Amino acid sequence: MSFSKDVRRDQVVTASLKLIGKSGLSGLTTAAIAKEVGISEANIYRHFHNKQEILSETIKRIGEGLKSNVEIAIESSSGPLNCLRQVFQLHLRYVERNPGIPRLLFSDDIHTNDSEMKPRLLAMVAGYMDSLERIVRGGIENGEIRESVDPKATALTFIGMIQVSIIRWILSDFTLSIENEGLSLWDNYVACISVSVCHTRDETRSSCS
Repeated sequence: MSFSKDVRRDQVVTASLKLIGKSGLSGLTTAAIAKEVGISEANIYRHFHNKQEILSETIKRIGEGLKSNVEIAIESSSGPLNCLRQVFQLHLRYVERNPGIPRLLFSDDIHTNDSEMKPRLLAMVAGYMDSLERIVRGGIENGEIRESVDPKATALTFIGMIQVSIIRWILSDFTLSIENEGLSLWDNYVACISVSVCHTRDETRSSCS
């Protein structure tokens, strides 16, 4: 069966992420990718010049997946806070389905040796941050999120909760539910930024004074 160039590139990227999830970046070779896809190693080079190009495309696809999650949440949510929660859950599920994502993004090889990949990662994170900040600003404008909240700090905290959940998931040898780990932090996050929660707290203090 013959496949189009785009389909074959998709297969190579999917196989690469799967292999990174199993063996880390050190286990990613063109021979292993070819075996996973079911093609010859020479055929890999019909679609990618080298392993660096495969990694670059993989990072691009991860960014596209995160962007898609944001778009889905925006279209289906009832408001900014609900939208943030949906993005949070979709992100955790996305990582749980693709354990190669954190192993790639947290790889020492990327951060210490690969100067070409770091700008790509920074651009991906910056784009994601921008999307989160826009949602937060929307929440401030419609009165769901406190005016004193800093959108950038709120977005960074959001990503930090995801990173902590991922680290705990990895250290448990992937036995914990990453979604449950993340959601255990969510209520406290909302309590820090939500107008309605703050009003409830103020009313409670008044009734107790």
